[in-house]
This record gives sequence, structure tokens and C-alpha cells, in this order.
Amino acid sequence: MRMEEYMSHKYISMLFLFTAASLIWLNTAGYADPAGPGANSEDNAGYSVLKLKEPVFPNVPKDWHVIVKTSENCFTLCYVNARGDQLIFTLDECNRRPATSLQHTKSTTVNRTTYYYDPWISSQRGWMVRWNKGDVYFEMNSFSLNVPEMIRIAETVSAQVVD
Repeated sequence: MRMEEYMSHKYISMLFLFTAASLIWLNTAGYADPAGPGANSEDNAGYSVLKLKEPVFPNVPKDWHVIVKTSENCFTLCYVNARGDQLIFTLDECNRRPATSLQHTKSTTVNRTTYYYDPWISSQRGWMVRWNKGDVYFEMNSFSLNVPEMIRIAETVSAQVVD
């Protein structure tokens, strides 16, 4: 297998695992966004339809590439490096939901937005930063950025959303 093919397979596997782990964690941690009483669960599988019309893109270095995935109730933005062989972070943008504290949750408030952050509890170092702005719940996950770097990026997203 050529190096380019190996890196492509490695990147795709890493992207799949990172996104799948995030979605599994969201569903088991109680972050599901039920549509509530009276909602037609046959049409939207019990989740409210996404209110955002377009994803909110953060300001990041120009050589980072983004892959956007859309579902009925979330946009997922996956940022990779210029070579496409390293996942830098993912950003989920969903309808507003509670940013419930977890076992190791800490928080900081910047420009009237509270950011909750947690370490990944796994063999790999990483962080999750969550916040609400306007009608949107955001969740950023990264194995390569630290919390201050993630919050700086998050601030560029929050600045674009009206409360």
C-alpha cells in the first residue's frame, strides 16, 4: 500500500471513530434533543428539526480543510490539517439543549458565554468543549488542541450567533 493510500485510510478511520464516539457519547450521556410532547416522531425520529439553515464556520488557519456532514438535527464540521492526515477537531452544531455537567466538568465564561470543558476519559488525550449560544448547542472535540486554543476558536463561532 502506498503512503498516500495508507494516510487516507488512516484519516478516514480516525474521522469515523472520532465522529462515532462523539455521537455514541451524546446519546448515552443524556444529550439527546427530544422534540417533546406532540412531536411527530415518525417524521423526525423524536428529535426536533435543525433550526440552523447553514453551519457557523469558525475562524481557523487557512491551510486547515473542513468536511461538513449534515443530519436532520445537527451540522458536524470536521477540520483536518493541510495534508489531510490529522484530524484537528470536530464541531457539532445542534438545536439548543442543556450543557449538563459531567464528572470532571469545569467551566469558564468569556464575553458572556459559558464554556464547559471536560477531558476525554480514554487512553488518548483530548478535550470536549460545550456551550450554548442563541438557539444553538455547540460541541467541539479535539485530540490535538488544548482548552485555551479550543475556546479561542469557539469564540469566533459565538461572535457570529445572536442571543
